Amino acid sequence: MSRGPQALQLTGIVAAVVLAAIVNVLGARHFTRWDWTRDKRWSLSPATLETLHGLEQPIDLWAIAAPGDPLEQSLRQLLASYVARSSRVEVHWIDPDRDAVQLVDLERRFGLEAGRTENGRVATDAIVIVASGEKHWFLTPSDLFEASDDARARPREERALTQAIRSVVGGEKAKLCFTVGHGELALEPGRDEKEGLGTVRTLLEKNNYELSSVDVGAPNAHEPFAGCAVAIIAGMRSPFAAAETNRLRTWLLDGGSLLAAVGPIEASTDSGMISAGLDDALAPFGVALDDQVVHDLEPSVAIPDTHGEGYFATPLPHPVTASLVPNGSDSHPPRVAIFFARSLHHAPVPDAAWAAELLLTSSGAFAKKSIAGASAWTEAPPREAADPHGAFVVAMASERKAIHGAAHGPRVVVVGSRFALVEDNWQQPRPLHGTAFFIDSALSWLAARPSVVDVPDRAEVAAGIRVSEEGRTEVRRYVLLFMPLAALLLGVAVWAWRGSSENKPYERSARPGEKEPLP
Repeated sequence: MSRGPQALQLTGIVAAVVLAAIVNVLGARHFTRWDWTRDKRWSLSPATLETLHGLEQPIDLWAIAAPGDPLEQSLRQLLASYVARSSRVEVHWIDPDRDAVQLVDLERRFGLEAGRTENGRVATDAIVIVASGEKHWFLTPSDLFEASDDARARPREERALTQAIRSVVGGEKAKLCFTVGHGELALEPGRDEKEGLGTVRTLLEKNNYELSSVDVGAPNAHEPFAGCAVAIIAGMRSPFAAAETNRLRTWLLDGGSLLAAVGPIEASTDSGMISAGLDDALAPFGVALDDQVVHDLEPSVAIPDTHGEGYFATPLPHPVTASLVPNGSDSHPPRVAIFFARSLHHAPVPDAAWAAELLLTSSGAFAKKSIAGASAWTEAPPREAADPHGAFVVAMASERKAIHGAAHGPRVVVVGSRFALVEDNWQQPRPLHGTAFFIDSALSWLAARPSVVDVPDRAEVAAGIRVSEEGRTEVRRYVLLFMPLAALLLGVAVWAWRGSSENKPYERSARPGEKEPLP
């Protein structure tokens, strides 16, 4: 063989090696995963992607799980998705049964507790530790999965992981001040769970917010909102007094921000309603409240069994509703459910800021200016000729000019339903999760912070296999009898075949074009 072909072959081998090395380097630097599962089980939500893309410091994730643990495989898949999206995320796997030295180091570093279970395996009070600098956050199995009684579980790993990352990278906590004294939803749990914020409080705390209750009407409350980033009126049932409204107005015009869930307030009056008393505080922002209840019976938006008081509102373009507007950032946005709501309109006040309309009813909606005797209604009230008709605005947002060199001016978001912050909105599946997304986004806009992590619940998955006594007998039969017997029969067949050909001479058949060998 001449030197030319040899050199060409050598060049091809070298080029192949170089190409393989380049592909490996690019693959390591630009790791990409595709999720082909039917329900996009391992696809990350927009809130998680925003969190990962905005990381400015390294994040260490310590996963404590032995091979074969129920959560181990799902955690591996999900954590791989996190690593693929951010080079600042590093995952450390620890087998508590084998990596004793590393486990002891974690115990000392993070105050982790570990012990032995009845079968001798090591158990800890955390399965994932999220750490960054001096901050860390524990996640237990109950944080990652919500078990049910029928051997199924609802995965919550992504929500828990992203909340933990937000908690350890967050700087100074923004303070959310919830007003009290007017029948609002309470921060502290009470006798009636429906009157509390429930898991909404936990969600906000895990997203690095500081929560506080504020009594605007306290005798010495001259500056009740001092230190607050956002004031929240979470579903008032009685009106603000003039002095309380004046304190709120003063604080807002000095740079404060407000989220108000203000539905119709029932009272013993001719109309069955009473004014909320917030006009003076909202007027500078161009927002005014209507004392009427909006009903929407259009089949495409009406929620069954609510007598027209529950319906899906249409989001209009605004930073608060960016993820909810059809054909926006989400091709299939969740729907925003509204219950027992009043309408809003633009306040004709000089020098008022322009208020943006956020949520709109259908054009077939109508409003009742009187709900006297409504407790006796067994179906939707009749639409009368004198009733105002829609479409109606049921949520608005406004911002005044910035003052004192602030990053943004005073802001308000007002939604005409007192039920906007009830816990049930955060427990809905993703297609009906729009109200929770709306509140989360409104708080982010008001506090000028990244969006609150609120990942919708995933579809339920099998958490275990129930095997009946008959099934266990069948398994034992296969494992102890059929499988060994099949292996034995296969061995006998191989032995018989090899024995039948052992003493035969080797015979080479003729190749194509060759003559048969002579005998």
